[in-house]
Amino acid sequence: MKKQILSVSLLIAAVSANAQMNFKSEIDTVKIQVIEDVNLHKTGNPNVAKPLSAKSNLTMMETPQPIAIVTHEIIEQQQAKQLSEVLQNVNGVYVTSSRGNSQDSFGGRGFILGNDNIFKNGARINSGVFPEVSGLERVEVLKGANAMLYGNTAAGGIINMITKKPRFNHGGSIGLNGGSWNSYKPTLDFYGPLSNKVAFRVNGTYEYAESFREVVESQKYYFNPSFLINLGERSQLIIEADYMKNDFTPDYGLGGIINKDQTFSLNDKVGRNVFFGTDWQYQNVEQASTNATFNHQLSNNWTLNAVASYQNYTKDYFSSERVQWGYANAAATRLSWSRPFNKTYNEQNYGSGQVNINGEFNTGKISHKVLFGADADYSQSDSYAYTLSATTNILYLDDPSTWGNIAMPTSKDNNKNRINTRRVGAYVQDFMSLSKQFKVIAGLRWSYIENMATINTNFVTGAKKLTDNTASSDQALSPKVGVVYMPNDQLSVFATYTNSFASNAGETSSELESINTAATAAQVLAQVQGLSRQGIKPTSIDQYEIGAKKSLWKNALAVNLTVYQIDYNNYYQSYWYQNAAGAVITPDANLKEFAGKMRSRGVELDITGNPTKNISIIGGVSYNNSVYLDTPEKGFVEKQRLVRTPATTANASVFYKFTEGGMKGLKVGAGAYYIGDRLAGWNDSKSTDLTRNGVSRTFELKDYVTVNTTVGYDWNKFSIQGKVGNLFDTENFNVHENYSVNPITPRNYYFTLTYKL
Repeated sequence: MKKQILSVSLLIAAVSANAQMNFKSEIDTVKIQVIEDVNLHKTGNPNVAKPLSAKSNLTMMETPQPIAIVTHEIIEQQQAKQLSEVLQNVNGVYVTSSRGNSQDSFGGRGFILGNDNIFKNGARINSGVFPEVSGLERVEVLKGANAMLYGNTAAGGIINMITKKPRFNHGGSIGLNGGSWNSYKPTLDFYGPLSNKVAFRVNGTYEYAESFREVVESQKYYFNPSFLINLGERSQLIIEADYMKNDFTPDYGLGGIINKDQTFSLNDKVGRNVFFGTDWQYQNVEQASTNATFNHQLSNNWTLNAVASYQNYTKDYFSSERVQWGYANAAATRLSWSRPFNKTYNEQNYGSGQVNINGEFNTGKISHKVLFGADADYSQSDSYAYTLSATTNILYLDDPSTWGNIAMPTSKDNNKNRINTRRVGAYVQDFMSLSKQFKVIAGLRWSYIENMATINTNFVTGAKKLTDNTASSDQALSPKVGVVYMPNDQLSVFATYTNSFASNAGETSSELESINTAATAAQVLAQVQGLSRQGIKPTSIDQYEIGAKKSLWKNALAVNLTVYQIDYNNYYQSYWYQNAAGAVITPDANLKEFAGKMRSRGVELDITGNPTKNISIIGGVSYNNSVYLDTPEKGFVEKQRLVRTPATTANASVFYKFTEGGMKGLKVGAGAYYIGDRLAGWNDSKSTDLTRNGVSRTFELKDYVTVNTTVGYDWNKFSIQGKVGNLFDTENFNVHENYSVNPITPRNYYFTLTYKL
C-alpha cells in the first residue's frame, strides 16, 4: 500500500513540476474541431449542443429523439464517484443491480442496458466494470431504440461516455477526495501543447475504499493519456488510451428468503452491514483500451469521421455467491443457506471500426443533411471454468458462529469455452428541410451478426471440439422515419417511428406440437432430437415516439417532453413440457418456443439549464409501464410489470454560486433522487405457476428518496468541497433476481480539495 501511495505522490509531483514549465507555442492557425461545445458548458442547456453520439451534423433541436447530457461541471459539483451517481441526473435511467454488486448496471424504458448499450467515445466498451468518471468530459444518453445508428442495442437507450480531450492551452488540476469508510482518492488532470501542431492530456487516479458492509473493500488504478495532432489544415487525429485495474470484494448482500409457502421476502433479520461471504473472496478486473479518431474536412459541406478502437478485458473471480435463505425441508424450523463457491476467469479481446461521412446540399428548394456510415467489430471471448475441492458449506441465519470463514478451496483447470462474434453494418440517413419550419428524417441500416460455434477445450482430457448447435447468424434492416416542426430556433416538435432488433440464441421447430409428451422421458427426448429445426429470426422491436423540445429565456433553460411506446414483438424460452407426475421437463435447453410479447409505454420530462449566471438546475420525472402481452399457454404471465423496472423515477438538483460580495466563491447545492415501487425476483411464467402452485416468484420493493447536499468554496486556484450523501439515511435495496440483495449506501460524508494548475 505504501508503495502505491508513493507512486501516486511521485506522479503528482512530476506533473506539478511540469505544470510550471513555460511552453512557448505559437498561435495555431489550423482550425481545430470543436470537441467541447462552448454553449453547452456556458448555459447547461443540452438543446444548444451538437451531440457526438448522434453521429451527424444535426443540432439537438433538429434531432427527433430525447438526448440527455451530463457535463463535467455537474459531475464535479456533485462529487460523483460512480457512473451510477452521474446517471441519477438522467430521468428514466435507473440502477438495476448486478449479481455480486460487481459492476454498474442500468435499465431504461423497461430494458436492461448491457454490453451492447455502453460506449466510450462512440465505441462499444465492456460494461463489466465500474467506469472511472473523473476523466469524463460529459456523458450523453440517447434514450430509446438506436438500432439505425448502433445496430443490435437494447431499446432502452445507449450511454456514451466522452473523455476529456487534449487542449492547446496549459492547464489542469490536482485533487484529493476522501471520506466515509476510509475512502481516499488522489486525482490529476494535466494538459497543454507539445508543439503548435500537437497537444496532450493526462488523467490519472488511485482510489481505495472500504465499505459500510463488513469485509468489503476496493482498489482502483486509472491512467488515461491522449494526444491531438493537427495533420493539416483539414485533418485532425486524436489518439486515446486508458488502463484501469479494479480489485474489489464481491458482495451478494443480505439475500432473499424463500418462505415455507414458497413466497419470497427480503432478509430483514440482520443489519445492513452484515457480510455473509468469506474474507478471501475477490474479483480482479483489468481493462485496457485505445482508440484513434480521424476527422477530415472534405470540403466546406462534407466531413469524414473515422474511429478505430481495441480493448482487452479480463476478470478473475473467486467467491461465495447467491445468498438464498430457506428451509431445508417441510419440518425444518431454521433458515439455512448452502453457501456455494465459484471460480471463473474471463477474457475478451474486442476490436471495432466505423466511418461516418456527413454532407449538406440542396435539391431545388429542399436542403439535405445526409449521413453515410458503416461499422464493423470482432469479439473473442474466453470463459474458463474450474473444479473446486469444496463447493458449498452450510450457514444458519440464527447462528452467527456459522457465518465465519472457511479455507479457500483448491482449484484445478476444467475447461474453456471460446466464442467468436463479428458484426457488420451500413446505414444512411437524410434530414430534409422541406421548408424553414417542416423537416423530415429518414434512415435505414443493414446489420449482420454472426456467432461462430463455441470452441470447447477440456483441460482434463485434452479434447478440443466445436459445441453442437451454438453457431448462428442474423441479419436485419432497421428503418427510422420522422417529422420535425420548428416554428423557431427555440421550439422543436417531433414524431418518429423506428424499428430495432435483438438477436436470439438457439433454434426452434415448426413441429413442436407433434411431440407426444405422454411418452417416457427417453421417448420424448428422442422425438425432440428428431425434430427439423430452424434458427430463430431476430426479434423485431417497434418504437413510436412524440415529443417537444423548448428553450426558454435566451437558451438559459431547456424543457423537453417525450411520450413513447415500444413493442417487443417476440420473446423466446426453452421448450418445456409437464410430465404425468406434474414435473416440468426441459429436454433440450437450446430448443426454444415463443413465450410472448412485451410492451413498454411511458412519458419523460427533463428540465436543465442556468436560469441565472449563479444558478444551475437539472431535473426530471418519468413514468413507465412495461408488461408482457399476448402470451401463449406456456408463456409469461400477462400484464405483470417487468421486474426491476420502477414505475416512476424523478430527480432534481440545484446549485448556487456566490459571485459578488463577502460570500464570493461560496457554492451550495442539493439534489434529490426518487425511485418508485418496483418488483424484485423473477417474472412469473405459466410453467413456474405450475411448479409453484400459483405462488408468485416476485416480491415488492417500496419507493424511496435519497437527498444529497454539497457546499464548497473557491479561493484563487484552490477549491474545497464537502458532500453529505443520503442525508436522511434512507434504507432500501437493489435486488438482482432474489439472491443478490444489496442495501443502498447509508448516510456518507466526502470532501474534495482541488488545485487548478
